[in-house]
Amino acid sequence: MTNLTDGSQKQNRLEMIRQALKDKAPMTYKELESTGQLQKFLEAHDAEMMDSYNKAKNEVWEKTMANFLDFADPPSMDESSSPMG
Repeated sequence: MTNLTDGSQKQNRLEMIRQALKDKAPMTYKELESTGQLQKFLEAHDAEMMDSYNKAKNEVWEKTMANFLDFADPPSMDESSSPMG
């Protein structure tokens, strides 16, 4: 499976955005195309999408580290409550 978030996949992401815009908002697509603004829109939308992805990825990584690196010794027990005692 291709990792579309990789920098080398920018053209594929731009094409994916272009196709989604053309299919889901054809009037907007035609307007952007006819005014020569389509490429600028695609580039800006890709940048926003990647910023959102990177922020989410960083947040998930921070939460993962907090969950898996949160070590603590068990509360100390006196000998009468020890499972060995």
